[in-house]
Amino acid sequence: MGRDTNFAYSFLALSKDRRAAITAVWDFCRAVDDEVDEHEERPLEERRAGLMRWRDEVAACFEGGAPQTPQGRALLPVIARFPVPRLAFEQLIEGCAMDLEPTRFATFCDLRAYCYRVASTVGLVCIEIFGYENPGTRQYAEELGLALQLTNILRDVPGDLARGRLYIPLDELRAHGVTEDDLRAGTLTPAVAALLERQALRAREQFARADAALPPEDARRLVAARIMGAIYRDLLERIAARDFDVFTERVRVPRLHKARLAVATWMRTMVASTSPGTLRIAK
Repeated sequence: MGRDTNFAYSFLALSKDRRAAITAVWDFCRAVDDEVDEHEERPLEERRAGLMRWRDEVAACFEGGAPQTPQGRALLPVIARFPVPRLAFEQLIEGCAMDLEPTRFATFCDLRAYCYRVASTVGLVCIEIFGYENPGTRQYAEELGLALQLTNILRDVPGDLARGRLYIPLDELRAHGVTEDDLRAGTLTPAVAALLERQALRAREQFARADAALPPEDARRLVAARIMGAIYRDLLERIAARDFDVFTERVRVPRLHKARLAVATWMRTMVASTSPGTLRIAK
């Protein structure tokens, strides 16, 4: 969720004011996430209390109070200008709270609910800053957020296990004859590779759902989101090209290639939105 270069390249497609607003949102979300991930040495109750303070910050931001953190204060002008939903921030905090203890999901239905909270909610905030006309764009944000999170889950299997977390549904481990210990061993057996391939297939299907949900009249406004999608799709294909070996090293998209993807996606979006026969895109 952090303001890494995967997202930074997409933000460059935004106007200066919208980029500043997105950065404020990202910094707030990052701080909430860090409350769980960067303070693991603290007692559980202390970390729970930390998340409660972020809930209080959300309330202060939306109820005319006085936020106590730099991230909360930076969010105030964003809330004043854009119709960002309070519920999305509250659900994000709920999702992060799920990671306070060892995380397991019995089925993909359970995992999807988690992914909605920690990823789709951020997308629903972002599209209010990007701007859109068609309410169907909200479905696009939900689906794309899930696709990005599923890609992260596949890439980060070893790191998540080191934190006591497993985001691959347990029923799918059983179906492939794989145990948590098999994944911790980091050996790419045929069974492990097949399990990870299944996760990649689901992520690809999710990207396709996002594409299908994107209203063409809003494509130009959502070019930043489309750049994010292009970079994460490339990451997914790099994992597949390694035969799903996510254990040897963390798979990354080189920075130069991210820049190329960003430019190519921007150009395709601009050309498509101005071609004869397409719907007019309001500026």
